Amino acid sequence: MKIIEQEIIKFDAAMSKCLELRHNEILQDIKDFIFSKSKKLRPKIIFLYAKALEIEVSENIINLAICTELLHNSTLIHDDIIDNAKIRRGNLSLNQKLGNNLSVLAGDYLLSLAMQSLTKCNNIDCFDIFANSLKHMCEGEINQHFTLGKIPTINEYIEKSKNKTAELFMASLKSLAKITNSKFEDAENFALNFGIAFQIRDDLINILETDLSKPSLSDIHNKIYTAPVILLAKEVANLSEEEIIKQVQKPEIKEKTIELIKEYATKAIASLECIKDNQYKQELITICENLYKAV
Repeated sequence: MKIIEQEIIKFDAAMSKCLELRHNEILQDIKDFIFSKSKKLRPKIIFLYAKALEIEVSENIINLAICTELLHNSTLIHDDIIDNAKIRRGNLSLNQKLGNNLSVLAGDYLLSLAMQSLTKCNNIDCFDIFANSLKHMCEGEINQHFTLGKIPTINEYIEKSKNKTAELFMASLKSLAKITNSKFEDAENFALNFGIAFQIRDDLINILETDLSKPSLSDIHNKIYTAPVILLAKEVANLSEEEIIKQVQKPEIKEKTIELIKEYATKAIASLECIKDNQYKQELITICENLYKAV
């Protein structure tokens, strides 16, 4: 992404410095996990949103992006342990490389580094914002555990997607407003709807087996039922897992799921109307559109 290339270079350098560990035995594995095929989507959204509003990306904003990315990766490590996942970003998952014990510690360590980065943002309000989001993220995971094997309603699924994914996007943009002493009209709505659309797309890709960087159909095998299964269940009741796997990849289910992605991505785009037109706003719009166009 050329228009924020310099910001990403600064982010990478700061992240590498942040990850300097004494324990070289696991240092490279952690760095590989952080940087290997990572889209760095959350930092990119932070940088694009700031620059769309003509805010220069300061060291405080870099630290906010690092905090957000470290938190995201910490949750991925813990998710892989819970799911006993074997692949992440096309490589062996950290729990497969290090075992569960060290992987738990690695995830916790990234969480501690995230909090350290947050202190460097020089705004106490950010701690309350991220603490509240982390609470909702954990609640989303806990609720998912206790509903395994049950097909939720679409509203229950959207609420779970908000907690699991949108909350971190929301925390990052709310914190961006705090550390720049700005009022961002509709930033929270953008983050909410973008995060939900992103999660639905991620769930669809898991069903379609089009992303070789992670295990396909793992959600169904783990009895986690997402948008495509919910939409299928509306058409055919009392499906077994075998029948779900057989029917959920039908073209009409894919199209209905894409329409759901488009619904929330369009809401996210509408939330950008208050920002005057510029190349950074246009890039945000393109990212939103690609959620339903590039599936």
